[in-house]
Amino acid sequence: MLTTAIFVVVNAALASPAAQAPGAAAQMPPPDRPITGIVRNLGEDLRSLGGGDTLAILGGGGLAAAVISRSDDRVDRWTLDHPASSWTAIGRTGGDGWTMGIAALGTWGLGELLDRPLLAHVGSDLIRVQVLNGVLTTGLKVTVNRTRPYGGHHAFPSGHTSATFASAGVVQEHFGWKAGAPAYAAASFVALTRVRDRAHWVSDVVFGAAVGLASARAVTRGHRSRTWTLTPVAVPGGVGVVFMKINPGRR
Repeated sequence: MLTTAIFVVVNAALASPAAQAPGAAAQMPPPDRPITGIVRNLGEDLRSLGGGDTLAILGGGGLAAAVISRSDDRVDRWTLDHPASSWTAIGRTGGDGWTMGIAALGTWGLGELLDRPLLAHVGSDLIRVQVLNGVLTTGLKVTVNRTRPYGGHHAFPSGHTSATFASAGVVQEHFGWKAGAPAYAAASFVALTRVRDRAHWVSDVVFGAAVGLASARAVTRGHRSRTWTLTPVAVPGGVGVVFMKINPGRR
């Protein structure tokens, strides 16, 4: 799950001596205080959401959702004929916004506790993206109030999908595709489980992914820690691990 991937990144950050190279903290932006500055940060992130790239993501997501909505009923009939198994509970719990929020708080708190500025910065962005994504998703759910396949309310967009894609987007923005690919795979799994559980239409999860990605881009705009990379390392016993190192000058 994505929460597991986040904590793998956390452990890697703590284990890598290079991640604490001299001058690393100086390359990071000033602390943005994700808890006490939550209102200020949300205002900044909402303004950043108006950028051309984020609007393109939302526009593309809306178009894709409109096109794929033609298949909503057909996919739902298929799920009725093929009831979901117990594995969908993994996505239902692991992809919940509260789960994503707790993972974000844990990442930021650990970075602050151990005085790891880079780790705290990523944790802060994870908190910010969940706040922004939560506001956007909840607002859309209440406004649209689409009926779920099983008959409940507030289907559009999928909150589980937007929350997991938001966190995956932050991971990818900071660490690149080596970390982003598995994070997006986990988020896609969550989206699949929401459709299989008949909690959402396919178009709900498609636009939910767009909301999450746009939120991640808005939050990380202008202060991505591009000095980080992920490198596979062999350890005794043949177990592969990843760690981060700083490449000075890469921003």
